[in-house]
Amino acid sequence: MVSAIAGVASAVAAFMGGGASPQSSAAPPAVTVTAVPPAGASAAGTGALPPVSTPAAPAPGADEVHWSGPITLGLEGIDLSQPAPERGTDPAGTLRPAAQRTGGSGMMIKGTVAQWTGPGEPTAQGCRDLLRTRSQEKVDVVAGDRVCTVDGGSPIALLKVTKTHSDQGGYGELDADLTVWNLRK
Repeated sequence: MVSAIAGVASAVAAFMGGGASPQSSAAPPAVTVTAVPPAGASAAGTGALPPVSTPAAPAPGADEVHWSGPITLGLEGIDLSQPAPERGTDPAGTLRPAAQRTGGSGMMIKGTVAQWTGPGEPTAQGCRDLLRTRSQEKVDVVAGDRVCTVDGGSPIALLKVTKTHSDQGGYGELDADLTVWNLRK
């Protein structure tokens, strides 16, 4: 391979007028040659390239807050796909996320949910990653819990439970601060 590179360099130099003729007094121009291994070859010579895995970058503005505010969540759920999330009107609880009493005085959030237990404030990307790896159909909550959630193709959201009311409504309710980001799962 080295002799091939030297041959190419000599041919380029001769073409540029810097050949081995005795009349040439000027130094030939510098020539840079870069050797590139053939496609499919690796530096170790195994013929296989190592896999390259780059996580998909979120769309510009995906981490921006779409909507934020206090909500009351009950069995009828909340529609996260609306410009401003709306409380559901279906008492059967087909919208998710939804809240429901568990036993005596406990409360849960149902839907595609993942409880944030890590340090710091949850981010859109952090919730997305958590929902992709540790989502559940329901999670028990108390005041102070933070729950990432999404409903089908809705944007990713975060519920910060501020108060539970197991005795409210037919199945209990909870108050929460809701943040909905532009990012989708």
